[in-house]
Amino acid sequence: MKIKSEKDLHISTTWGAAIFLKGGEEREVGDDMGYQALQQGAVEVKEAPAEPAPKKRGRPKKTTKKTVRARNEDGHYVADDPSTPDVNEAYVEVEDTKVE
Repeated sequence: MKIKSEKDLHISTTWGAAIFLKGGEEREVGDDMGYQALQQGAVEVKEAPAEPAPKKRGRPKKTTKKTVRARNEDGHYVADDPSTPDVNEAYVEVEDTKVE
């Protein structure tokens, strides 16, 4: 635990441990001594959070065409129009992206 005191502090425990904190200086101490220092007016110094690691670049994505059933705005399947024998309106092609 890192602690800092605005004024000089002498911290001692009942089990015989003791430290001296100079005013304005940060000091790394164990949790037990740190809690004693906090009770006597010191403050805990928290480190700034580390910057997030840069995102890893994935493998290039491969796009393929996939045929799926066509749907209308309500989500219902669209039927094939028999008046257009060369076009099947019941199916549409969509792009499917996959990581290689």
